Parts: sequence; C-alpha cells; structure tokens
Amino acid sequence: MLKKLAALLLSLVTLMSSSGQASDEDYLYMINVGKGDAIVVHAGGKDYLIDTGKGEVFEKVLAALNRLNVSSLEGVFLTHTDKDHSGGLKKLAKSGIGVVHWYASAYYTDKEDKHPLVKALKKTGAEVTWLKAGDSVDGIFSVLGPLLPNAANEDDNSLVMLLDTGKHTVLLTGDMEKREEKSLLAAGGFPECDVFKVPNHADGDVCVYMDLSSLNAKAALISTDPYDKPGTPDLNLLDALNKAGMQVYGTYDSENGIMVTLSDEIEIIID
Repeated sequence: MLKKLAALLLSLVTLMSSSGQASDEDYLYMINVGKGDAIVVHAGGKDYLIDTGKGEVFEKVLAALNRLNVSSLEGVFLTHTDKDHSGGLKKLAKSGIGVVHWYASAYYTDKEDKHPLVKALKKTGAEVTWLKAGDSVDGIFSVLGPLLPNAANEDDNSLVMLLDTGKHTVLLTGDMEKREEKSLLAAGGFPECDVFKVPNHADGDVCVYMDLSSLNAKAALISTDPYDKPGTPDLNLLDALNKAGMQVYGTYDSENGIMVTLSDEIEIIID
C-alpha cells in the first residue's frame, strides 16, 4: 500500500513539476472550485479547459493552470451558461493565457448577445464555435449532446462529450438533467467509459433513467461543495454509483482538486 501511494505521489509531482516542463502524459484535472465545474484536460499534446467555475473563485483556476504549467490552451469549452460554469470567462479572456478555440453548446436559453461567452469575447475579436451532437474536436472530444434545445432548463442544454485519449475514455456530462439524459438514451444511449464525470454536482435529479452499470466505468468524479449546495452529493446517487462498480472521488474531499492520469494505467490522486 505504501509503495502504491508513493508511486501515485511521484506521478503527481511529475505532472505538476516546478521545472516548467509540461508532462506528455495525458491527464484530466478536476479543479476544486466549490459548487461549479472547471476541468483541465491534457491530451494529444494539447491543453484544454472545460468550464471556468464562478468568477469569484477563478483565481483557483489560474493557480491550477500555473501548477500544471499550462500557459496556453488549445480549446476552452463552455458546457452551458450557468454562472458556476461560466463565471470566470471574462477573467480568462483578460488573463493573458492564449486560447486558440472557444467552444460552447449550440443550444442555450438566453439571446446570443447575452451569452456569457459571446460577452466575454466581445472586445477580443475571437469567435465562438457552437457545438451539438455529432461534432468532433481534434479527434479527442466527441459531442454526444445536446440533441434538442430546452428553453426551460439551461442544464439540459449542456454539452455532453466523450473524451478519448486512445487509451482511456471519460464521459463528460456538464449539468445534464433528466430530459437531456432521456433524449440521449432514446438516441442510442451512452457509450462505455473508464471514468464518469457525474452531472450537475451529483444532485438528486440526475442519472434517473440511465443504467449506470452499463457504462462499465471504474471511477466517478463529482465537483461540488455540500455547504454551497446542500444535498450534494445525493446519498442515493452515491449508493447507485458504488453498486455500479465505481469508486467515487469528489472535489469536496480535496484541497486543490482531483488528478486522473490517462496515458497507461488510470491513477487517481486527491490533491
């Protein structure tokens, strides 16, 4: 056990080396931004950011990028417009971190000129690439949803994507709730994955229809703060994830976040 722990810690030190040399090992790092989402992905030699958390905690995102030696991003994905996912966009756009591509869900509840990513990029000249089911980004991210717009619930307009590094897969679900879940099941269901990012901060209104065991995932990741969003993670959902064979990892148990290495064997480290 001690040898295994030492190996995991060595892996984390390698990925977060202070030498300034970025690791070539594929990984996903879920930043602890409280009740919100901000996920760094390094795959195919490129760096990506999925969501930015709330504006008031964006310094934690910048600190994580610095520790990971990420000074530029190939792509930034906004899964949907809720502030706990989009709040840091303006600060990111002004941060000096270079971003090649900006992506967002093609479906959203607000008018385009009020969309937080459009507003954040207004003075930069950068454009938004709008994604929906069937799209692919860099051969790494496959967009599964949304399939249909939901004018009543922004959570159900969330980007749902499969991250495929060539060795491992991660199902990324934003804040998908029941209607989007149901529409994806009707369209053919969810692919198997090694790691499952639990939607909507593991609230009790998610994973209602899907057969979690069919994912064949070994690990589930949850980003939330039980104090900021009481009732998360939902205890019944935690039980269902465990019964489906998943080991659950939550940012609420971390100081900085959760590191998932994706190159050879999957290793998960609470940072």
